[in-house]
Amino acid sequence: MSDSDSAADRIEYRKRNAVDPEAFLLDLKVVEPTERGENLRFAPEFTERIETQLECVRADGVETSDVATMFGANEDDVTDPGREYTAYKIHATVRNWPSDAALELDVATDRELQTETDRWADVPGRQRYNILQSLRSFHDECPFCNGEVSISDETVESCCGDLEVVTVNCRDCGRRLLEFSADAVPDA
Repeated sequence: MSDSDSAADRIEYRKRNAVDPEAFLLDLKVVEPTERGENLRFAPEFTERIETQLECVRADGVETSDVATMFGANEDDVTDPGREYTAYKIHATVRNWPSDAALELDVATDRELQTETDRWADVPGRQRYNILQSLRSFHDECPFCNGEVSISDETVESCCGDLEVVTVNCRDCGRRLLEFSADAVPDA
């Protein structure tokens, strides 16, 4: 998609290229049903490939080009908005991550999905972002230190003030992998 495409063209592109995330990831063998079949988990081979990609990302650092690739944007359309938290502006939208670690993990996962299938590049950027965000919750162990990943309610400082969120973070190293509104979780 280019900047000159009309809103109607962008909407049509999103409709045509959107995927059912669960079916898409199952088909690629990125995830598999748990033993009882009630939930999904990472396929062990995919976990190993993410760890390898993450080592490269950590060694090289995250570049603007990585974020551009993740969103299917031109590198010129991606900027650092100068926020106190991890964020990039893609076109006119600011996307944020709960930590540098979460961004590194998304870049590593995006790189691996790019190698898994050419179809990933066609998935609309907003949906890719949502899928990558969801996949961060699939880690049972911290991909950075192998510590225990836990879910907790806490009040954290956000760009807009105090916000009650549910967090997924490592108990050992403290890296925050995911956060979302407590309102989004029943009985949070």
